[in-house]
Amino acid sequence: MADIKQLLEQRKKEKKHKPNFVVKESHNKRKIEVKWRFPDGRHSGVRQEHKGKPALVTIGYRTNKLVRGLHSSGLRPVVVNNEKELLSLKKDQGAILSSGIGAKKRLAIIEAAVKNKIAVLNVKDLAKLKENISNDLVSRKKEKAEKVKLRSKKEEDKKKIAEKKKKEEEKKKEESKKSPNAEENKLEESLNAEVQHEQEKKEMEKQEAEKTIIKKQ
Repeated sequence: MADIKQLLEQRKKEKKHKPNFVVKESHNKRKIEVKWRFPDGRHSGVRQEHKGKPALVTIGYRTNKLVRGLHSSGLRPVVVNNEKELLSLKKDQGAILSSGIGAKKRLAIIEAAVKNKIAVLNVKDLAKLKENISNDLVSRKKEKAEKVKLRSKKEEDKKKIAEKKKKEEEKKKEESKKSPNAEENKLEESLNAEVQHEQEKKEMEKQEAEKTIIKKQ
């Protein structure tokens, strides 16, 4: 274990001096992605390892076999998606929480990790993360409850409006049953009013005609 610790420290020191292996033109041209591709050009200075050109990936840059792929803590990282996978880890392995896990499952995994003293490598403070997730879940529950209340209120209001309309319709029906000839009476009244208006008009015309005859005489 002491050897592995020393090797990890050595790897850390070497990493500072190790170059970033990227495509040779990626720092100049925006359309070229910042990633490694072996330069296969016929006259490529990088492939031929000319001075002043970016470094070529060679076997000499590799880390020691004993610490290759290990986390800085000395554990081998394993991606975990649920509580069962977490509990199946070995002593020399550390958990990495998958990015696609939901809040409830993440909380359950963290609680299991704290209980069984399993290292979670991509979380600095488990207690703080647990508190944040639990607070977030509580606030989400409150929001959901408020939404349900608002929805139920709206439904109640709709029911009340529908009941009012029904009552008004029933009242109208009852009134029409009590006075079935009400509409007929209204029509008769309107007809009588029109007849009277016509009669008055005719009388006025007669009076005007008589006045004109008298004037002429």
